[in-house]
Amino acid sequence: MVIEQRRIPVQSIKGGDDTSTQNLKLLFYLIEIERQAKIFNDSFESAVETATAGSNADAWKNIQAAMFAGIIVSRMVTYGQDPKPEGWPGTNGQARKLAKDAKKNRIKELRRLLALPDNEDYPLYDLGRVRNSLEHIDEWLDRALYAPSDVAALSDWYLAGRSLIHSSDDLGKGEGVAGLRGFSPETGRAIFHRHQYDLFVIDIEIAKAYHNSREVQTDLLREIRGSCLFGGGQVFLFTDDLAQRHDWWRSERAKILGEASSNPRIDGRVRLWMEVQDQSQ
Repeated sequence: MVIEQRRIPVQSIKGGDDTSTQNLKLLFYLIEIERQAKIFNDSFESAVETATAGSNADAWKNIQAAMFAGIIVSRMVTYGQDPKPEGWPGTNGQARKLAKDAKKNRIKELRRLLALPDNEDYPLYDLGRVRNSLEHIDEWLDRALYAPSDVAALSDWYLAGRSLIHSSDDLGKGEGVAGLRGFSPETGRAIFHRHQYDLFVIDIEIAKAYHNSREVQTDLLREIRGSCLFGGGQVFLFTDDLAQRHDWWRSERAKILGEASSNPRIDGRVRLWMEVQDQSQ
């Protein structure tokens, strides 16, 4: 095996004057928004296509990739909770202030550059709520499976047409949790535990952020004067036998997956597929 040497990007964040330095820092933020927006748009399009074709596993693989990328875009331009002070200099109080000031300045500048509204009900800002359902799925499963409940079955990780099963809003009444994650590719609507999203709308708004980010990057580049400064990074070289390590990984992975059992017989015994009739027709 030939180990390929790949180029590593080193992007300047310091210019010849204050304006250039500010623009270089904003460029770094904008590139991240562009990158994550592209991941969302591409993954969501693939999710719709694979879901329409009836592939539940491929659809949800792409939905999950899209949602995490969308959460990053949303967090880049949303105030939300105070940032953690770890990594900032000074006392704990000083570190918290620096972190909050940096976040406020970043959001203010990015909203201005991307022409985003200050209305906190804007769909893209609301996307951060889904983080709780995705990253804390273990806790929601505990609530559904451990808490006292009258519910005898759950609906999760499924594709839908016109119907989505909602979760109960009040576990205290013994109603439990009836649904977790569902997606309807024809309507573009998805449910993550208690929160429903119109992903068609969110996809369009993230596409706008992608478009505007690229436009603004071009404008900022025109305003950079003088030479950009570089330096400060350290090169770390892997000392492993890379070809041997790669072969070991491939071999172990193939062995484990090759010995995996056939699909458990879930359907027809503990899982039934419900077909909802449209009474309006």
